[in-house]
Amino acid sequence: MELGQIRKIVVSDFHLGSGRLVGELNPWENFFYDQEFADLLLYYSSGDFADQEIELIINGDFFDLLQVRYDGGFPVHVTEQIAASKLKAALDGHPVVMHALARFVNQPRKSITVLPGNHDFELMFPACHHMFCERVTGSMVDPRMRFILDKPYYEFDGVQIHHGMQFEAINSYRFDEKFLVEGWPEPILRQPFGSIFVMEVLNTMKAYRPYIDRVQPLSLYLFGALFLDPFVAWRLILLSIRTFYRWRIKPLFRRPVVEGADLRSTMEVLKAYSAFPNFERKVKRIMRKNPRIHTLIMGHTHLRKVRRFGHGKTYINTGTWTDLISLEISQLGVNRELTYATVEYHADEPPQARLLAWKGFTHVSRDIHY
Repeated sequence: MELGQIRKIVVSDFHLGSGRLVGELNPWENFFYDQEFADLLLYYSSGDFADQEIELIINGDFFDLLQVRYDGGFPVHVTEQIAASKLKAALDGHPVVMHALARFVNQPRKSITVLPGNHDFELMFPACHHMFCERVTGSMVDPRMRFILDKPYYEFDGVQIHHGMQFEAINSYRFDEKFLVEGWPEPILRQPFGSIFVMEVLNTMKAYRPYIDRVQPLSLYLFGALFLDPFVAWRLILLSIRTFYRWRIKPLFRRPVVEGADLRSTMEVLKAYSAFPNFERKVKRIMRKNPRIHTLIMGHTHLRKVRRFGHGKTYINTGTWTDLISLEISQLGVNRELTYATVEYHADEPPQARLLAWKGFTHVSRDIHY
């Protein structure tokens, strides 16, 4: 395919936490490619791209605020003040990334669009998206940086971009009612069970096995751990049962029943759960219902993928910039591909999307973090 003019770059699932701790491991930090991302932004804002219009689209889970501690723990009931404190820790923990974003938007005709994901839905709080914007642009509101806060996707020129959490009952948020207000002294974020599971189960287990949330499929890891690492396996099983009972079963017997804790939604959570889901059928359904959509770009699953459905229909998953550990024979080992999508424009043709792997500039060495 003949190359066109790149105008959009799409990244997702960086999962920036509170950064590295001096002299010790931070088990809740999964992002170690700060300089590589800075190099990517430098490449697309200098040289041949210096005066070209480039939009960086951050498609969810750029931050992992579910795994940033507040007051020594991971509170499920997140107020705006708690969310802002966690976001500040992530911003402070990755100064190279923040500087790179600021340098990018300060170049001619460069902009950033941000979609919240299920790990950084706290960006819905005004204090949070204003803080992020101010750290990058110097102002709480700036036309060079916008946030998609009213719907779960971003659409342009026949291209639709979803983070992907809305396709799972366990991780979907309500965009019409993002916060719980009634009965609370101040609004708190309405959390799906998937986020609660991360905070109460996976975060606890990461203190023992920091890689546990990056292994796929988790079911295969758990099966092996029952024989090779039984302490962790049984602790994970018991924590999961306790958390599911506390948040999905026990509320069924309260009067009045807690909103969202009905039997139907509980069964949907069980039926839909998958650590690394496959959304191809749902992507095809969106394209059938919306003939104008020829390209759909997604993140969330952490599994990089390109699929062509015929008649000019393309589905791309941008994967993740965290070190994904696969136990499947076809891709056994640690994946360190730094993947992203570009949207290229051609004269008299619809834009075309491609999935690329950033190889970056030559580095003499790379830190080993665990």
